[in-house]
Amino acid sequence: MDLKDRQVDPATAAGSGATVWPAESARPVLPVYKVEDRIRRRRYQSLFARAFLLVLDLTMINLAFVAAYFLRFTVFHGVDLSNGFADEPYSNFYALQVVVTVGLVLAFSLKGLYRLRTASPWAKQFWIVASASTSAFAIFTALDYLLRSTDLGIDAQSRSVVIFTWAAVIAFVSLARLFVVSFLVFLYRRGYFLTKLLVVGSGRQGKLMMQQLAASPHLGYRVIGFLEDQDAPLADFGRFKALGYIWELDQALRATRAAQVIVALPSHDHQAILQTANICERAGADYKLVPDMYELSLSRINVDTIEGIPLIGLRRDTVNQFQLRIKRLLDTVLASSVLIIGAPIWLLVALAIKLDSPGPVLFSQQRNGYRGEHFDLLKFRSMQVETDKEPDGQRTQMLWRSVFKEKNDLRITRVGRLMRPFSIDEIPQLINVLRGEMSLIGPRPVTVDRQSYEDWELARFNMRPGLTGLWQVRGRSNIKFAEMILMDLYYIENWSLKLDLQILLQTIPTVVFRRGAY
Repeated sequence: MDLKDRQVDPATAAGSGATVWPAESARPVLPVYKVEDRIRRRRYQSLFARAFLLVLDLTMINLAFVAAYFLRFTVFHGVDLSNGFADEPYSNFYALQVVVTVGLVLAFSLKGLYRLRTASPWAKQFWIVASASTSAFAIFTALDYLLRSTDLGIDAQSRSVVIFTWAAVIAFVSLARLFVVSFLVFLYRRGYFLTKLLVVGSGRQGKLMMQQLAASPHLGYRVIGFLEDQDAPLADFGRFKALGYIWELDQALRATRAAQVIVALPSHDHQAILQTANICERAGADYKLVPDMYELSLSRINVDTIEGIPLIGLRRDTVNQFQLRIKRLLDTVLASSVLIIGAPIWLLVALAIKLDSPGPVLFSQQRNGYRGEHFDLLKFRSMQVETDKEPDGQRTQMLWRSVFKEKNDLRITRVGRLMRPFSIDEIPQLINVLRGEMSLIGPRPVTVDRQSYEDWELARFNMRPGLTGLWQVRGRSNIKFAEMILMDLYYIENWSLKLDLQILLQTIPTVVFRRGAY
């Protein structure tokens, strides 16, 4: 039976708002031996992955040492890089190779390289490899200087080999890690070896987590659904399935075999958080908590420790006005360039629209912009005249939580069907960008009136609407309105020029391959 179809006792769900849990005996758990098997299996998988990476690093370090020797005594043979050149056999460097190998593996371990997930971002792994290697060779150099006049010191030829080894290790180990990460991401994107993940909590933080995980397939997680923590009828959130209520966590874990649980519950519901953690432990599922800092942006959270006691604070970040000026400058330059360079193409598009069907070339529609101010959004007309008008009255109220765009709409013109998949009809909005009404990147302007938003959703008007945004590169028309709002709020709370650049670069393949377009 689907968890979503289970009957919930109204007495259990009722109350003052805090989560009510059924009696201990009413919550079936996985048999002990199965839980132990699951934990043991995951422990073996983790040990195997770490052992594989350790062997890989050992191999790459020794290959790097061989390459360093080859560079010094073959490529740079006879070149005086220190105090004269003297040809030495490789056997003279065996002891040095062992010291370098052990020292580097120890440095990698101390830097936490083997505590990362196998598919952790390559940039993070590269930074650890580079910083650990540099630190290790810096310590080696200091020791060599202190011991230079003793029998433990090394000669000038060995020092040059060590320098070559430092550069070769960073290159060899990082490239090997890149290959592993790329191969795993290749498998993850095709649905292999994914970790089933369940989200406990239906609030804003839980929904944001589901969106972020679904938009990051390279992490290797598959979101199988979420559990409702409110006294409300079960309802799916966009593409994410509601599998039941929070007090059905035992059954959900048993039915879905989820290996990872994200707990995104309100901070005031301590009892529910503890109950959830206990059930996850009994069921053998790993769990992580999402801090609910009173609905504040998680990007502002700063974690520190005093004698092992974690302290959570909030950075007093303000919008960087300099970056906003740079953003506006880039908007103006890029919008002008596209309009001028592509002018012949836009003229041909305008001519095609005029010849295809009667009516104006440009279509104007009133939208809500920065701080809720109305502006006229421009588009190339892609539908028959009088069909693109904004719905009014009762129809607007019916559609305000959905996307006002229909698949296989018969009102679309022949030219419109060619323009829409590649978003060519959006090009006139570059004029809105030049006017200062829009930006290249930002929350998309929708026809929904500002008064129709809930209070927490009004934050999406804190930035200028954009020609493209997060939900354009994560599904376009396939994304439900509720998900779009959360993506827009995430963008605003975490805005930076770097994020804008990422969205802009992702927009190109999204448009070219027509992902989610109609």
